[in-house]
Parts: sequence; structure tokens; C-alpha cells
Amino acid sequence: MNGKERITTLLRGGTPDTLPVMPITMMLAADEAGVPYRRYASDFRALVEAQLVVAERFGFDHVSVISDPTREASDLGANVRWFDDQPPAIDEDAPLLAEHGALRGLRVIDPAAGPRMNDRLAGIALLQERPTCVASTT
Repeated sequence: MNGKERITTLLRGGTPDTLPVMPITMMLAADEAGVPYRRYASDFRALVEAQLVVAERFGFDHVSVISDPTREASDLGANVRWFDDQPPAIDEDAPLLAEHGALRGLRVIDPAAGPRMNDRLAGIALLQERPTCVASTT
């Protein structure tokens, strides 16, 4: 079985030949590809290439387009602090939801309209173009 077959077999309730190897590889991928983490988290092309490098090098059964927990918050207006070699983080000195009731003021946005969420969508599209790769939006 290949990675796609393992994952789909398991998701359909079957028994794959072995459990799929699906680690979260964000920082490892950037390191293995020699990409500064800031670039990995901000440029879908760097993220995709790094994910493909690490999956091939270590025999993982999947790739992903995750990089940090600030993508959605950033597109909603949160202040994000960027670093060269670690994931971006919410600026805790100026939190988006600092005031009581601020959550009620947030509106759902189209992921394609948010620059960071759209970067993730572009990564999914690029992975889907790769013949050896199966990308999912889940």
C-alpha cells in the first residue's frame, strides 16, 4: 500500500498494511529543506517544497499545509509577531480579543480573501498538482 491507500483505507474503517505515518512536521520540514521558518510560514511554495522533501526523506504517508496557529487569527485582524526561525505568534501585548465582547464583533471571512488563509489554499492547490501527492482540504 502507498500512503494514500493507507490513509483512505483507515478512514473507511478498513485495516491498512500498517498505520499511516502522519507526523506534524512544520519545523522539521523547514529545517530539512534549508528554508528559514519565516519563509516556510509565509510562502506556500516554500512550505510545499519543504513538505515534499521531508515526506520523501523520511517516508511519511502525508504532507500538510500547516505552519502555525496564527493564520486565521491574522486574517481576522490579530497582531502577529514574526520570527526568523520559529513559528509566528499572537502579539500578547495587543490581543485582538482584549476587550469583553470583542468576539461578537468578529465576522467570518472567506478564506480566499484573507492573505494568510489564501496562502494555505494556494499550498493545497500546488500540492494537488503534484502527481505523487494527494492534498486534502481537511
